This record gives sequence, C-alpha cells and structure tokens, in this order.
Amino acid sequence: MHKDLTPGVMTGLAWYYLFAAVLNAAAAAYVSYMEIVSEGASRVGLAPRTRRLPQWLVTTFFGLYGVAILLILFRDFLSDAMRIAYFLCAAANLLLAIVAASDAAHFAELKDEGHGRGNEVGGPSLDDHQPAVGLGQAMNRTLWTLVWGCVSGVFQVLGLVYMLQGEVSLPEFIRNGVNYVSGPTTFFVGSTIAFAAMIRYRRTLANGIVAWWLTNLSLLAFGLSMTDFDFRDIVTKPDNVPIVGLMVLVGFFTWLGLRRAVINDARMALGQPNLEELEPEKTLTWPDLVYTELIAMVALTIFLVVWGIALQAPLEQPASSTTAPNPSKAPWYFLGLQEMLVYYDPWMAGVVLPSLIVVGLMAMPFIDTNKAGNGYYTIDQRKFAYITFQYGFLVLWVVLILLGTFLRGPNWNFFGPYEYWDLHKLIPLNNVNLSDIFWVQILGQSKPPNFFLREVPGMIVVAAYFVVVPLVLLQIKFFQKILEQGGAIRFIVLVLLLLFMASLPLKMVLRWTINLKYLIGIPEYFFNI
Repeated sequence: MHKDLTPGVMTGLAWYYLFAAVLNAAAAAYVSYMEIVSEGASRVGLAPRTRRLPQWLVTTFFGLYGVAILLILFRDFLSDAMRIAYFLCAAANLLLAIVAASDAAHFAELKDEGHGRGNEVGGPSLDDHQPAVGLGQAMNRTLWTLVWGCVSGVFQVLGLVYMLQGEVSLPEFIRNGVNYVSGPTTFFVGSTIAFAAMIRYRRTLANGIVAWWLTNLSLLAFGLSMTDFDFRDIVTKPDNVPIVGLMVLVGFFTWLGLRRAVINDARMALGQPNLEELEPEKTLTWPDLVYTELIAMVALTIFLVVWGIALQAPLEQPASSTTAPNPSKAPWYFLGLQEMLVYYDPWMAGVVLPSLIVVGLMAMPFIDTNKAGNGYYTIDQRKFAYITFQYGFLVLWVVLILLGTFLRGPNWNFFGPYEYWDLHKLIPLNNVNLSDIFWVQILGQSKPPNFFLREVPGMIVVAAYFVVVPLVLLQIKFFQKILEQGGAIRFIVLVLLLLFMASLPLKMVLRWTINLKYLIGIPEYFFNI
C-alpha cells in the first residue's frame, strides 16, 4: 500500500495551489483596475477610465516574485531557499488580492458619491463593465473582485498548509463513492448529459464569471484528487501528461467558440452585425503574420526544450514477441479506435467506421445546403451542424480518448479514477448475441443450425434501423427541408452517415446494459455486426 501524501507530493501541491492563487489574484486585479469592454460593446459616449493599477503594487508584486526566482536559482547556496521563495510568492499573491479588493471598494464609494452631481462625475464611463450582447447585465466589479480575492486566499491557505507539511486529502468516502458509481455506462452517459447541458445552457456557460467558477472548481477538484496515490500515478505518467493538457486546451477553445457564437446569435437577432463583421481588417503577411509566426516558433521551441528536460521520455523495454505490456494501448490519437474495438469487429471499427468519418467530412460541404455561418461563429443558424460535429468530436472522440487513457487498466478493464489498477481484477461477463437472446432466452429453444435462419432476428433489426429510422426522420420538418432543398441523394447520404455515427453509442449502451456482443454473428464467414 502506497502512502497518499509524501513530503515531495505536499511540496508539489503547495506550488500547484500557489499557481491557482496567483490566477485568482490576477483575476481580482483585472476586475478591479482594468478596462472591461466585452466583445462588440461600444465605447462611444463613455467617460475615460479613472481606475489605475498602482505602480507601487506592480513593483512590489514583481519584485517579490523576482527575489523568489533568484532564491530558486541559487538554492544550492542557501538552505531552505525554496521555502523562503514560496513564502515570498504567497505574500505577493495575498498582497495583490487584498489591495485589489480594497481599491475596488474605494472606487465604488467614489462613484456612489458622484451620483446626483452630473454626468461628468457619476455618468457611464469605462470604469464600468460593458457587457457583450446576449451575456446578461454588467457585473458588479466590487463584488467579483472580493469574490476572486477570497478564492485566491483560500487557494493560498491550502498551499501554505501543504508547504508546512499539513495533510489535507480527499475524504475516503468521496473516493469510494466515485469509484462505486464509475463505469463505462455512467462515464459515457454522463458525458452525453453534460454535452446536452452545454448546448441547452450555452448562454449561461458563455458568461465569463460562470466559466471562471467552473475553472476554479476544476482546479480544486484536480488538486484534491492528486492527494490520492492511484489517481496521481496514472495522471502523472509521461505518456498521460499531454492528455491533461489536451483536456485544458479542448475545454478552453470549445468555450471560446461557444461564447463568440452566443454573442453573434444575440447580436444578429437584434439586427446588429456579428463580431467578425466588426473586425473586417486584414492582416498583412509581412511583417505582421511572419513576426507572429516567428515569435510563436521561438516560444514553442523553448516550451518543448523545458518539457523535454522536466519530463522523462516514456521509453520502455525493447519490444518482444513473448511479452506485451498490460494494458497494451495504442497512441493517444488512436485510443478512440481501440475503444471501438471493444464493441465492433476489427473490419468495422478499424476500417468501415474510420473510412466513413473521412468520407463524411469530405462529403459534408456538398451535402449541406445551409450557407449561413460562413466566416463567423453561430449556433442558432447552424444548430444541426454544430451539435452533430461537436458531439462527434467531444463525446465520440475526445471522451473515448480520456476513457482509454485514464480509466482503462490491465486486461482493458474499467477502473475508477481512485481505484488501484489490479492485474488480477476479474469482471465476469457473459456476452451474448441477439440470436442467443431471441432463440434461447425468449423462445426457450436451441438456435437453428442454419446460420441464415439463426441470424434472421438480427438482420431484421439492422434492416429496420437503416430503413425504418430514415422514414421516421422524414416526419421531422428539418429533414423534410433537407430532402426538398438537397434532393434524395443528399438526404440518403446524410441519413446514412448519421445512422453509422449513432450506431457507436447505441452499440456501446447495449454492451454495457445487456452484454450484447453482436446483432448479427456469422463466425462461419467472419461477418459480425
């Protein structure tokens, strides 16, 4: 049994919470001092900004961090240099959060005093938050400065506790509860529900305050989870660290696109131009684009060098035909395909479905007759396309990568996030074909020896799926419109692509719920669906 918290782990968590604290201290300073004019909001008629970040605060903050960096660089010559550096950084964070909160309250008092004396004192100005269309009212800058300052303080206190070797860990009952409810079914269904909630409540999610709250909750959950040895052992493997970064990047850019789409939809509903029409200026290749690419290249090179120094290369023993790693996993970008192999034969999961993905992506521009949304973000004008592509990418690809990376362990068994990867874990499964369910379980007789007669129930189900479902879809106005505007061939190709796409989650749910292996199983001719 490994110890969850060691001195090294607690020191690492202290620096992790220091990072979370400085993020929220910076957020508090931004809300307190900076000009907050959201995308598309107008500055016309607004008085100049009077809020200013005090120069002494900037000098003190970066001065403390500068001294801390020097201590870290020369830590071999000074005992306890790392701890002193940490306390200096913590003091800088707390100072920034406290001063930002007190100044925000002071700015609010000054503005309140100006009310009733004329627009030159208390009128609208760039000191106020100018919200984007569709994202609600202006925020109370004093309130949210105080909130993010307090959050920064909470994170910093947690960091100081760990730096002083205090043991704060995720409660055992929470770990056991999460492991108990974890499973492929709950993971996948939960991801689907989360995706539906993202679409349904996109206007709420697009709000920066809500997004920052979710970011802080994620930081807290990840930090507490890192106190569990089994979770930490999987997440910190050199192979898996980039997947954690993948989660961050996919989440951020999905939210950014969602936010701009929500703003555009709200603006166009009011007859206003979208954000992209407000920024029609073109960027010159030389020097603007070339300089930007050069800076990006240099920064990425430095990042990769630091990455290569900090993380050991995940090299294993030379390959051998007599031994194989357990679990044996494909590269991260193929883990979605490897997960599909659990539910389909290799010819289907490795050839047919990937080919349809490529062919479908190539065919979509010729199938889609809706020309709205070209050159700007929108959801309302392209809701079907947005939901289809995002569900296929986020749930049917990224989620499967996360499942295969962090939750598939030895023998390709599913393990909870806080569960030990036991090589001897056995999950008794009795996978059955549809013919077994029909002939044996329902009719109570043996299966016919003739393969065609034996698999008739599965053939009927598959035929009904590809014949009856399109007829049902034709009763929906959206698909009627596609048939009228695009013709029968476009409609058939689109529906076939959708049915093959939907077959993956349907087959997954059938396997998890009733242990269904094949709808049609003809091993005599190596044909299984």
